[in-house]
Amino acid sequence: MAKKARIFSQIFLGVASALTLSFAAQISPAHACASDETGTTNCVEEKVISSNSAEDIYAEADAELNSQRTISHSFFLAGNQVVSEDKVNGLAAFAGNIVEFKGKSEYGALGGNIVKVSGSVEKDLFVAGKTIEISEKAKVGRDFYGAASSFRIEGELNGNAFIGGQTVTLRRSTIAGNLTIAAEEIVIEEDVSVAGTFKYNDNAKITGLDNMSYESAETYAGQVRQSSGLDSLEAIAIFFLGRLLATIIFVAICSKFSKRLIDEFDLKNSWKDLALGLGLVIGAPLAIVFTMITVIGLPISLIGLGFYVLFIYFSTSATGGVVGDLIAKKLFKKEKMHILLKYAIGLTVITLLGYVPYVGGLIASMSSCFGFGYIVHKVFRANPKVKK
Repeated sequence: MAKKARIFSQIFLGVASALTLSFAAQISPAHACASDETGTTNCVEEKVISSNSAEDIYAEADAELNSQRTISHSFFLAGNQVVSEDKVNGLAAFAGNIVEFKGKSEYGALGGNIVKVSGSVEKDLFVAGKTIEISEKAKVGRDFYGAASSFRIEGELNGNAFIGGQTVTLRRSTIAGNLTIAAEEIVIEEDVSVAGTFKYNDNAKITGLDNMSYESAETYAGQVRQSSGLDSLEAIAIFFLGRLLATIIFVAICSKFSKRLIDEFDLKNSWKDLALGLGLVIGAPLAIVFTMITVIGLPISLIGLGFYVLFIYFSTSATGGVVGDLIAKKLFKKEKMHILLKYAIGLTVITLLGYVPYVGGLIASMSSCFGFGYIVHKVFRANPKVKK
């Protein structure tokens, strides 16, 4: 059952990614790509796609894509078979049944049934799929995060690596930081170097440990059911990516409102939105149940329930946008940053904080309550004139 659930979740992730990016392609700038008689789209010509606006984004979707371009901002690509040699000066987010990344990017987020990486990512790389191969040509400038059933790594990772899989194989790979693995089986074939700590679950079957050099090695208590480590990491990754994809749809459909959430945020009065959200999270279900008791109020209660679920789901996205905007301005010192990148950064931070021991649950609850109250506040408040 667990195996079927994993396969279904991966298929769902791929389909959701393709549908989301297909929608994004409809609102993206026009571009010229040639289609041959078989219907395959080829963009192999050297083409520079640039943008002067920090709010621009480039996306496309097709059945089969083979691209080789220079793109000056974040790039979203989806298809059945995606082969990219693009140079992306931003986030490269690719999804499909088969995904091959041979180009260069600042950040990478790849998802698919089969994912192959032989390109280079300047900073962090996030990968999820059924089978993942990181070739010896691959290079990651900073941290690597991956979840899959089968993993094979031969590349150069210049930061920390966090890997979850049923089978993880390492061969002639270099990890400049710490390596953390949650797997049923770990195979170390030859010449693997870990500059920091090698940490893995104690119930994993590991072979070839003598083929790895490391500063220190640690084990942590594995769950009673061996595949639970993978299930946990995969569930977290799929939950996060699913919410991120939903946020992409939210920002794309409600572009003005999502921008308004960021622009009109008032830190001093944020406690009011938190209190409003807390009251609605507790009070709204009671009001809906009470309304359902009456026959006349049943349609209203059903509509209210729909809005309640919708607002709850996007509450963390709203909080993520606010947090991402604060991080962009206070930490990165950037007044102009793509709005989707702000939402993605904030959502990532909130998700990670939600797994901090002891306080993670409180942070997640407060984030959801604030976002709920903030969305309701802005929906039912007239759009004020922007002060100069």
